Amino acid sequence: MTPHASVFHDGPVRVLVVDDNEPSALTLTWAMEMYGYDVRTCHDGRAAVKIADDFDPDIVLMDLGMPVMDGVEACRRLRANPAHRHTLVIAQTGWGDRDWRQKTAEEGFDYHLVKPIDLDELLGLISRTAQ
Repeated sequence: MTPHASVFHDGPVRVLVVDDNEPSALTLTWAMEMYGYDVRTCHDGRAAVKIADDFDPDIVLMDLGMPVMDGVEACRRLRANPAHRHTLVIAQTGWGDRDWRQKTAEEGFDYHLVKPIDLDELLGLISRTAQ
């Protein structure tokens, strides 16, 4: 997992939610906004890379299985950009077996959460990372 000394800045933490399942994406977006995060949402990996370049998120919550560009390739592209090397990238997926967890770790994801996302677990993870 990538270390994060201080990934957050003054002001609201910026979160990019990426999920091709629109109801899931909107639910997670709404939940994060309720906790004061500045959130953007998109539904495929290609859009995620473009939005990340403009929005400069502190955290990316990335689904893996998506059309156009999957989450693994999107994470690779984010990590290839020096501006996003220290962005916290969390896989949020229905794929929770050991092979997928290993793959996401190898491909640059910092954490791997299995859907349905436990909001308390996610918020705790973010809080611990920000310290």
